[in-house]
Amino acid sequence: MAEPHITATGAAVGLAAAPPLIVLGAQVDALVIGLAAAILVTFWMETIDSKLKSGAAMVFSALLAGYGSPVGAEVAIGLLAPHVPAASLDGGSLRLLLAFALGAGSPYLIPLLIRSAGRKIAEDVK
Repeated sequence: MAEPHITATGAAVGLAAAPPLIVLGAQVDALVIGLAAAILVTFWMETIDSKLKSGAAMVFSALLAGYGSPVGAEVAIGLLAPHVPAASLDGGSLRLLLAFALGAGSPYLIPLLIRSAGRKIAEDVK
């Protein structure tokens, strides 16, 4: 389990990085939800053992949630529209749900994708 002071430092770094990003067009509520989800997830992650890793996880999770959830919600609505009645599709609720999922999943998925890409590149070089 990650140390509480490491997670608290990561949360502080994420909160400090969020205000400038708001100006750049990210969804504020999605940023906050993604940051909160990343904080909850990093309490249980064994791989986050430094303040730098904790801060990076918080910032990248908030960024991915803030910028990715509106795009993901529109794509999901476009895919679900032929199968679900229009009255039941709510972009706001879906966007917030995706923000939480992206914020909680990105501390696991981003390192996994980087490792798998590194293995693939190493195989191609051989």
